Amino acid sequence: MSALDFNSIRKGMKYSIIEGSFASVFIALSTGAFLTGYALVLGANEFVIGVIGAIPFISQTMQFLGAYLLKKYKSPKKLAIAASIFNRWIWFVLIFLPFIDVKSEVKILIFLVVLFISSSAGTVLANIWTTWISEIVPRRVWGKYFGVRNAYNNAVNVVIFLITAGVIDWLKRVDIRMGYLVSSSICFLSGVVTTFLFKYHPDVKFDFVQMGSFKDEVLKPFKDENFKKLAKFFALWNFSIGLSAPFMAYHMIVNLRISFTTIAIFNMLTMTLNILFSHWWGRLIDRFGAKSVLMFNASNIVYIPFFWLIATPGFHIPLYLDAIVTGIAWSGFNLAAFGLQMSMSPKESRSSYVAVVSILSGFGYLTASTLGGYIATLFKDFSLNLFGLKFINLHILFALSFFARLLSAINLASIPDGREGAFFAMVDSISTTILRVFSGIGTVITSNKRDKTS
Repeated sequence: MSALDFNSIRKGMKYSIIEGSFASVFIALSTGAFLTGYALVLGANEFVIGVIGAIPFISQTMQFLGAYLLKKYKSPKKLAIAASIFNRWIWFVLIFLPFIDVKSEVKILIFLVVLFISSSAGTVLANIWTTWISEIVPRRVWGKYFGVRNAYNNAVNVVIFLITAGVIDWLKRVDIRMGYLVSSSICFLSGVVTTFLFKYHPDVKFDFVQMGSFKDEVLKPFKDENFKKLAKFFALWNFSIGLSAPFMAYHMIVNLRISFTTIAIFNMLTMTLNILFSHWWGRLIDRFGAKSVLMFNASNIVYIPFFWLIATPGFHIPLYLDAIVTGIAWSGFNLAAFGLQMSMSPKESRSSYVAVVSILSGFGYLTASTLGGYIATLFKDFSLNLFGLKFINLHILFALSFFARLLSAINLASIPDGREGAFFAMVDSISTTILRVFSGIGTVITSNKRDKTS
């Protein structure tokens, strides 16, 4: 593979941060609460919400297409540009969909088809981009660089989420469809910008001459025992997440009756903490390894569904706690998950290894999301008053997700990373840092009291 010179590396790292900022706008407006709200405007029910949550993971089967295309054409730049057009430009269709005078079922079908095409192309793009960027960015600074990149992306996410949420809440007084016309337009335009920014990334020419057949490349990750354990963990983990994650935005909008502006505040809190902690997690990954950071954050993410069990229309404090834990723990988890996949996959077969993890993770999430939609529909009339709280069908999913997350987090410990004792050393380092912070706060408080009494 052709080596990049210093200037090309710097250029690629710079433009990747800029591209990532616009990509974060597209992702923020094409997923989560905005996507769920859009679907509700079209007339979606709980089962459709489950299907929507499953689509990104059904499309994970396209990971091997990305690996195949990269092997055949060897150059990721043109492939990334083509994939981004199908992934992001197709969103143009959704700008005017709510205004078309056809039955709700037809609108939902068009919506799901667009989502599938976009998601499938996005999966191909993700596989190509992961392999591409891992060659542009020197490995010694992976943790630090991607921590900084994530921080910029999350800062943009905070701003665009807050502005768009305010616009939708304001326009829904007249016609909520106008709000989604605005959000879909911004989503489409930001996607177009990312495509043009790819043109300024340095290309990398991969040499696959010494590689085996495509079939061998597909099967190779399954012969790697350590990597099989990693893939198993992500499959189980995404199953546990898929039981609840697709229904959280729906629960906020429909059952907890929370406005988009309030949802934006939760998101702003999450992203702000994400920004503050991303760089720190990146340094810990470089120092203690990705697995240690992954284990630490997975053990905290386990408890997130509990907050959703006790939140009510008049009691939103648990959701603020969810935003805090999500902002801190998921920022470290995602960064470490990316780093661990990179470090445990050989360079010459990285696209195939990434594809295996993504497909198995997608299958886990797809199974859980579809099952969750079925359970929510089956227990649609479920109601139970306990300890002064009213539990409904979605609370069943939150409880199941808690136990599934706990089991999958325990499974993570079996994955070897060659850094025995690093996890406990990291915990000790984090504990020392926390004690130092609280000690400093205590010193400031004591000093202020002395000043007032003197």
